[in-house]
Amino acid sequence: MLTKSKVKQIRLLSLKKYRQKSGLFIVEGEKTVSEFYNEKWSCDVIYTTEDIVDLKYTSISKLSMSKITQLSSPSPVLGIFKIRKMKRDDFTGFSLAIDSIKDPGNLGNIIRLCDWFGVEHLYCSRGSVDFFNPKTIQSSMGSLARVNCHSCDLDIFLKQYPGAIYGATLDGENFNNVEMISPGILVLGNESRGISSKIINLLSKKITIPSSSKNNHIESLNVSSAAGILLSRLAK
Repeated sequence: MLTKSKVKQIRLLSLKKYRQKSGLFIVEGEKTVSEFYNEKWSCDVIYTTEDIVDLKYTSISKLSMSKITQLSSPSPVLGIFKIRKMKRDDFTGFSLAIDSIKDPGNLGNIIRLCDWFGVEHLYCSRGSVDFFNPKTIQSSMGSLARVNCHSCDLDIFLKQYPGAIYGATLDGENFNNVEMISPGILVLGNESRGISSKIINLLSKKITIPSSSKNNHIESLNVSSAAGILLSRLAK
């Protein structure tokens, strides 16, 4: 049985400042918990209302699970893992950077796309939504266990980046006509404002995804949709 004190500690992990203070984060769902467990992330505890195989766990009641879940419909499995230091980038392939992303669902989807297309390193500017936000974790479907996600002063990082810097903008060159050279990094912007002026000035090349629409009602693509299209090109 979980004590009131332990329940409070777990619920506080919904807050970024407490995740940073404790060095812990929550993962929910048997598949997603298994992803982190199998990728050797250090596990503090796994709680479950059901018997599960291949994982060391602590059984709790459904009532107890309802008190610690971050979901509207509790999963039968909840794990608490330790935040670990991400692997350093050796700058031999393509990486992805995002300037001030705010939506945890978008970030989670982009992390999943990085995993799908083999992009090992993702950089987000400080002030972006936290990688370990529960909604980011859920949207990434366990891909955060494999993608190295870095929070940094993006302008300072890009000034020191050794390869080509490509930025997705509305006034860029058709990405189908651009030879993207490795090592390189693709920069995407904020959901509403795009790439900030201080980052724009650091780009080697502006690229864009051309629209085939015959009307002008759609001004831009969702950032995670744009990421999927551009990363699929990089994968080729």
